[in-house]
Amino acid sequence: MLPVTVLAPIKLAEGKTETDLLAASKVFQRDFVAHEVGVLRRELVRKPDGTYLDIVQFRSHEDYLDVVKKEMESPICAAFFSVMDLRDFDPDAEMEVNASLETH
Repeated sequence: MLPVTVLAPIKLAEGKTETDLLAASKVFQRDFVAHEVGVLRRELVRKPDGTYLDIVQFRSHEDYLDVVKKEMESPICAAFFSVMDLRDFDPDAEMEVNASLETH
């Protein structure tokens, strides 16, 4: 079972700030992600172009699929996603799901 690393791009919704994103991310981490045993680590980064990237490592591809399914049904996740501009977001085209080779 190989770990999977997901690179999820984030663009802020109109009127939302980095402060809003960080506040929503903190609640998302504490109330959702921290309870998912299949999530090994998560890192939120700011890219040079002013957008963001949520980098999440999962224990396996199956764990990734399980968490994504739960995210779609979770009000906690909906609150996190509400700070993002998802109008033109196509997860199949924009999210990178990669087999991890090494983690240090």
